[in-house]
Amino acid sequence: MQARTAKPVLVPTALSARVALWSLVYAAAFGALLWIYRTYGGIEAARTALARPASTVVETRCFKVVLPPGWAQYACDDDSLAAFRNKGEKAPILRIVAQRDDRYAFHALDVNPVVVLKLVLDDIASGEVDGITQDAVLKATGTEVFTVKPGVNAVRQIFDMKGYDGETVVFYEGDARYLVWALWPEEDVAAGKEVDDFCRRLFEDLEIPDRRESIDRPVVHSGKITAEMNERTHGQVAREMAMWKLFAARAETEPDVALLPALLHYREALRLLSSIRQERVALSSEEFNCYCELQKKRSKDVAEWFVVLDKAVAMRDWDKARRQAKWIMQHATLTGERLDARRAAEILAKVETEAASAGAN
Repeated sequence: MQARTAKPVLVPTALSARVALWSLVYAAAFGALLWIYRTYGGIEAARTALARPASTVVETRCFKVVLPPGWAQYACDDDSLAAFRNKGEKAPILRIVAQRDDRYAFHALDVNPVVVLKLVLDDIASGEVDGITQDAVLKATGTEVFTVKPGVNAVRQIFDMKGYDGETVVFYEGDARYLVWALWPEEDVAAGKEVDDFCRRLFEDLEIPDRRESIDRPVVHSGKITAEMNERTHGQVAREMAMWKLFAARAETEPDVALLPALLHYREALRLLSSIRQERVALSSEEFNCYCELQKKRSKDVAEWFVVLDKAVAMRDWDKARRQAKWIMQHATLTGERLDARRAAEILAKVETEAASAGAN
């Protein structure tokens, strides 16, 4: 029988006990240092957060905006906002102004610096900034056009005036025009950087309601429109108006066939006139009044499409709801009816979910 090896027994010595004791001391010291480090880091992070200026959210009837940190002093009404970086109504100032007008629905985005700065100057004349009047001379130093969202463009312009620097953004959506401008003393580099950052990422901090577009809005420079451009455009307008009159006459008795083409041809005529900044005369004509009546009929038709869809959903007739939603998505083709197509797509997604749930049960 094989002899069993006895398990060795370790007898503590003074040396090993001392090593174990110092190991415990070092571990405790390390834990204490780690706790102190973390606690100090948390305190410093809290101090930094408290020292950092808080962002201010302002909401009006026409927009909602997150102001740059520190620009907490402001005044606003239903359509406009004036925010100040310092106490008192003095620059640096940031202004956001929304203005609604039926004519804006067919207004081109004009990137002509003279036109853009005239909007800023007119607003300055309202007296929002102490010591600056409508006699101020503004000079553009840089211009760019960028996309706000599909179908909506904006012009951004850098400018200066005696003792001040400035920046502005202008864009249109539906029947609304949005004017954003800021002004700060030329030596205030910090304010200039804050404004520039705000304008560059404007549509991360500025929220506006969806408004229906009537045309694919042209981007033009009114100072570069030539006589040749005018002549060529008016020839195209004449052809569109001839087609408009043909279909508008038929739209009364054959709306299913003629209503949509009539609206398309008239809108194209207005878009062309807008591209040479001459839409204003057309908007005050009898033809435009006729167009508005036909547009109301179209809007009523679209509303009825959704009545059918909503009834099918309420009755849980998933097949009919699915067909109607897809039909709306295919036929909501006018500029501005993208919102209707999107609404139909959202309802279709819910219908598919409900139908799948019903099938599983």
